[in-house]
Amino acid sequence: MPVNKYEAGQQGQAQAENHLISAGYKILAKNYRTRTGEIDLIARGGDGYIVFIEVKYRTSINYGSPAEAVNARKQQKIIRTALFYISQNRLNNHDFRFDVIEVLGTEVNHIENAFGAG
Repeated sequence: MPVNKYEAGQQGQAQAENHLISAGYKILAKNYRTRTGEIDLIARGGDGYIVFIEVKYRTSINYGSPAEAVNARKQQKIIRTALFYISQNRLNNHDFRFDVIEVLGTEVNHIENAFGAG
């Protein structure tokens, strides 16, 4: 049982990472940070897509679903950070998408194409 929000978030991220690996994804980066923001996980899917993943962990839905916390402002920060990653790693010729993984207790819900860059 996590002691604080940070540990809870780390536990949720570990669950999301395990889910991705078991689904055939290759983790490229964790907690990628720039001045514009942070992306929890960056992975390559079996379909070749570069996937930028926001992980949201909750113990209950008292304050809404975890994915609801990824509002338009948060999405824009993730998109700006992803564009920097794409440029930095010369990935302009790759397809990419933005996913959200909700972790509600022990349940993992992977939402592909949760939002777009345009």
